[in-house]
Amino acid sequence: MDEFTIRRLEAILNGYFEAKVPKEVRSFVRLKYVWDGKTMILFEERSHSHGRQWINSAIAQFRLEHNQWNVYAQNASHDWVPVKSIAPSLDFERQLEQVELDPEGIFWPTGDWAETF
Repeated sequence: MDEFTIRRLEAILNGYFEAKVPKEVRSFVRLKYVWDGKTMILFEERSHSHGRQWINSAIAQFRLEHNQWNVYAQNASHDWVPVKSIAPSLDFERQLEQVELDPEGIFWPTGDWAETF
């Protein structure tokens, strides 16, 4: 993947994180991503031990396969499996939106972050 595309996707993700995580909980919860070639893992970090440690939980994996973005989720064995209800798309933002909408409850826990703290 070229550098321009990576920077564009990072800008999309950073804007998404800014909108997704309420300011009042950012010292307890944050969203991050990690790139590995044509694969990006979106994960959540939650503060543990009064902010000295962060616990990671993978949310979704996005893979660029055959010039289309595919969305994967972890199963009970922590293996990445394709999410059949999200069709491959050329548009990364569409795929991120599908993860955000999460109609099947695959990616996001129920409830509001603000209610957790």
